[in-house]
Amino acid sequence: MIHKNWIFWKNPKFITLVIFGVLIFSFRSSISFFVSDWLAQHSNYAHVDWLNRIIGTIARGLFVFLTLFIYWTFTDKKNQPFYGFTSKNFDFKPYLVMLACMVPLIAAASTQADFLTSYPRVQRLQSIDITIPGHLKFYAIYEILYGLDFFTIEFFFRGFMILAFVGIVGPKAIIPVAYMYVVIHWNKPMGELISSFFGGSLLGIISYYSKSIWGGIIVHVGIAWMMEIGAFISKYFFP
Repeated sequence: MIHKNWIFWKNPKFITLVIFGVLIFSFRSSISFFVSDWLAQHSNYAHVDWLNRIIGTIARGLFVFLTLFIYWTFTDKKNQPFYGFTSKNFDFKPYLVMLACMVPLIAAASTQADFLTSYPRVQRLQSIDITIPGHLKFYAIYEILYGLDFFTIEFFFRGFMILAFVGIVGPKAIIPVAYMYVVIHWNKPMGELISSFFGGSLLGIISYYSKSIWGGIIVHVGIAWMMEIGAFISKYFFP
């Protein structure tokens, strides 16, 4: 996609995979609208906005995993583990070091106004006030599933979109997938938008050469939770 070799576009499997991947993520993004519309018509729950996020996150995750599991079962099961779900030769220590390196950067970002406008994400829920003790359980459940949503994102972008293309384009899949990853960050703070390309490229390289997404999951979910914690501390403890 970013080079002059267009031979891949003559491969029916490549074209099918590209269309299949785009359709999966597009439908995944639309699930939240279906859930929201259904709850608006059928639920009078006081925290319906919270319920909408919870059900939407679960529904998106199940859709992606079940759809790709079916695809993998019929096409790639004999060739590789389920798109990166392998712990063979996996060492988690380097990823903990990567997370530790991110702590000062996230701490600095947590003092910026544009960052605090977006995080913590739970602040967008009108029915939840995290300064009320009785609402902390809603906050905790939201944050757990918020992190798990990145589990799904990592599986899709660094699992399926990298490893399903390995036999066709090899490492040339890494940069185009990183571009796709940037697109879903358009509404995020500028620093996060820019870093998403470099982070997406790095995690893509790790996934390609290790054939495992566990490292990416540790880094991605860990950063997401640290950003939430940093924003929470900055906004509610040191306003």
